[in-house]
Amino acid sequence: MDESELIARLAASVGEVPSHAEIFAVRQYSIEEMTRRAKRLLGVTGEMCNVSFDRCDWVQQADRTLVRLPLGGRAVIYHASGAMKVMSGLAPMESLFAKDEPREALNRLVEAAAERLRIAEWVGPRESLRFERLWQIKAAAADREGKVVDSVLCRIVGAYRHVVGKLPVWGAASVALKLAGGGALDSIAIQVREASGETIDWAPVVRPDEAARQVVLQLGGLMGRANVPFTKFVQPQGMHFGYLSLGKRSTQRALAPHYVAFIEIGGEEAQAYQFVVSATEKTYLQLCQVGSQPPPAQLRRAAPVSRL
Repeated sequence: MDESELIARLAASVGEVPSHAEIFAVRQYSIEEMTRRAKRLLGVTGEMCNVSFDRCDWVQQADRTLVRLPLGGRAVIYHASGAMKVMSGLAPMESLFAKDEPREALNRLVEAAAERLRIAEWVGPRESLRFERLWQIKAAAADREGKVVDSVLCRIVGAYRHVVGKLPVWGAASVALKLAGGGALDSIAIQVREASGETIDWAPVVRPDEAARQVVLQLGGLMGRANVPFTKFVQPQGMHFGYLSLGKRSTQRALAPHYVAFIEIGGEEAQAYQFVVSATEKTYLQLCQVGSQPPPAQLRRAAPVSRL
């Protein structure tokens, strides 16, 4: 395909987008507020694990707070975002599933755990958490004679997506529940950028084809020049519209709409890329634009060679 077809396919995969979108301020937490939130999460986690987390060792660092829990458990709070993760202390191969379970049964385990942990309480008004995906983590082995042992289901991970109004918040999973056999809790991670309720702006939305054109420009800069056009190997996987949450180690003041595109590159060395471009003419979040620097291969070729 050529660039125009690639742009058209990306734009068509978005679906309908609103003409305008609200820009929300993100609720900011002090270290004291983050500590109270973490204690609240530790409370419900301890109830599920039948362990009291009242006596913990709190270690505050520059960018995060570490919490040492009983029975080898631990927790971490990221100061920049307020994201939290609690690990119950299960060993990697402890509490395995007795057998492979149907996906419907595994989904019910995740839903039951989410209800016990009361994850819906971590979002504000006009916000919700939507179940998005279930992963299964399995292990298998083979001896020197090539005899293969049947795979064992070790853990399942249920991912939930934060939704503000009607728009999803793209980025890392907003809530991730990792469960062991019998629904035992291995870990819970919460990375929710809660809106403060204050609307900063009501901004017009850029059309999907304009956003797709920006994506293709970035991709072209990333791939560099070659005898064969990069579009020959491109396999677009789709483009989504919604709010954006930056990484757990990044501060963020606003929830603003963006387009997120997923593109795979075929050929001898398969590659996969994710591109994010603003869905508004005004910039509310500073993003690192890929393709603004020469491709890594060109940088390596241009680097001076030191001789000993």
